[in-house]
Amino acid sequence: MDKKAIAEIRRLMTLKNCRIDKIRGCYVNENREIVTELRETFLALEEETVEKYCEIFRQTLGGKPGRNLFNLEFPLEEEAPGGKQDMLYRLQQSELEDTTLLRAFYDQVIETTQFPDKYLILLAHGVYDIPGRTSDGLEMDDASDYVYSFILCSLCPVILLKEGLCYDSEKKSFLDRRSDWSVQRPDAGFLFPSFNDRCPDIHQALFFARRPDELHEEIPAQILGCPMPLAEEDQRDAFKNVVETALGRDCDFENVKNIHEAIGQLVEEQKDSGEPVQIEKVQLRRILYENGAPQESLDTFDDAFDSAVGNGGTLAAENAADTSRLEIKAGSLRITVKADMADMIQTRFIDGVEYLTIPVANDIEVNGIRILQSRKDK
Repeated sequence: MDKKAIAEIRRLMTLKNCRIDKIRGCYVNENREIVTELRETFLALEEETVEKYCEIFRQTLGGKPGRNLFNLEFPLEEEAPGGKQDMLYRLQQSELEDTTLLRAFYDQVIETTQFPDKYLILLAHGVYDIPGRTSDGLEMDDASDYVYSFILCSLCPVILLKEGLCYDSEKKSFLDRRSDWSVQRPDAGFLFPSFNDRCPDIHQALFFARRPDELHEEIPAQILGCPMPLAEEDQRDAFKNVVETALGRDCDFENVKNIHEAIGQLVEEQKDSGEPVQIEKVQLRRILYENGAPQESLDTFDDAFDSAVGNGGTLAAENAADTSRLEIKAGSLRITVKADMADMIQTRFIDGVEYLTIPVANDIEVNGIRILQSRKDK
């Protein structure tokens, strides 16, 4: 799913435009036991409650692709009877009405996930009549070609609110609040099936993880049965290692700057597509060749790329390199320059020592104090 598709489905999780018809779930304690089960006709709930649930569902579709959101593709064996995709498909087709399937899903989540404390397993089912679109992108509400029936799973920690004084707006006074348990924003979740090219895609799911440093990879591996793509930080490390290896002794300031400019140009050329720009192996090889990589290094590039990224894998441009700026670090020194101003930084050899030089402009400040840009020789 690209950003536009994710945004389109997120818009279904609002009080005004809600397409969710039922929710199911269970509350799990710290001993991994089900305390109670949740079974609600969604739109029969009070508006305030509906909005709270919708907020959780929107959060499960929030974040940045490659950092919080991951498109997962089911292996063929998981789509066979008894596979993990097959179970999700039957759960979705049952519209969350099959209690045996629901209990089997709850048990699988409880056995698999690594939540140390209390948490809520929340499942939502919804139906979306996908409106047709004109050639210029305008929606036609009366022209629906497909129906998108989906389930959305959110895994939310439940924490104890501390006792204390709180303000009661009706009584206009401070009152003692007793301890209570509160559902927090989701730590992980998924949407099935995916919504690709404005159609349901049962061969993929969208996985959500709130924290990039705690991806809950046990969920894609054991509940969804899908290989996890490289996370944002891993993609950045893979890109860095491949570039450093390919350039070798030619990994200098100018070459690295030019490589980032080439990736920035690639992003600019595809900005109207609405999809994250992916760097394929052949594209990165060409960029490296045009920016100083020696042939002997390129001879081993394919193996280095496949080892770091995976055979047939790609790197998301926005994860591999920050094309909006150029950052230079050396010990405790850090210089950050907007990408379109990167040419102002140049290398110079002075008395046999290599320096990075920055021209003094009219608006240079040191700790907020403007410094003089010119002085008369004395």
